[in-house]
Amino acid sequence: MRHFIILAALVGLAVSSGSAFATDLPAAAAVCANCHGIEGRREGPIPAIAGKPALLLASKLRDFKANKVANATVMPRLVKGLTEAEIDQVAAYFSALR
Repeated sequence: MRHFIILAALVGLAVSSGSAFATDLPAAAAVCANCHGIEGRREGPIPAIAGKPALLLASKLRDFKANKVANATVMPRLVKGLTEAEIDQVAAYFSALR
């Protein structure tokens, strides 16, 4: 219950502040935001994806989905359930971030 209250408070804060999470983040991109951040550039070993060309991002996501990327770990499993339209939405969202 405590975690639910904290989550509800964070969502309320995001909605009231007009953050990207509350208004712009497509539902399909939420799983990406876990590692890459909602702004597409979380610090650490995860590559930044904000501002990359949408066609490049969509192509990479499709390659992950088709298991065409050598040494990929989590990405193929994460994108497996995305539709073509969702891949395009995710790519467009992160591409638009600067």
